[in-house]
Amino acid sequence: MLKLIKIMDRYFEEFLCSLMLGYIAISLNIEVFNRYFLNSPSAYTDEIARTLMIMLIFLGVPWAVKSNKHVIIDLIPTSKAWQSKRVVIELISHIIFIVFSILFALAAYRAAEFHHMLGSTTEGLGIPYWLLLGSLPGIFVLTIVRLLQRIYTLLKTRNATDSQEPINV
Repeated sequence: MLKLIKIMDRYFEEFLCSLMLGYIAISLNIEVFNRYFLNSPSAYTDEIARTLMIMLIFLGVPWAVKSNKHVIIDLIPTSKAWQSKRVVIELISHIIFIVFSILFALAAYRAAEFHHMLGSTTEGLGIPYWLLLGSLPGIFVLTIVRLLQRIYTLLKTRNATDSQEPINV
């Protein structure tokens, strides 16, 4: 069970993004064939691909946080003298990102509630909009989890380097 949790922790976003991207690539290629060679276009393929592309973009947020590959502007020097200040600034930026993720998740939840009340659906497939918008709070909760993991790793590595430095007396 613990091994399964570790695998999910390590590959969850990659797995979902790979499935979505694979489906988009295959279905759009089939759609091109159907449209131009069989003269039989489908409205559903485009709608599913568009929806999955949006979900793919949002799933990229926790994936980028997890792998520490998100866009940053690095203005702080990397010397030893700035190391403790760098950690504090990174912690502050992660906390700001957590607050943003909480606010975004709440806004997406309210939007999902609103569309549920309206009963609005997508044009082609008739998928309820609240169902699509309802996945966004989950994605941003996952982003918060990944940010907390980054903070834990940052503090753990900081404590490890602090204990290894010689004490000058």
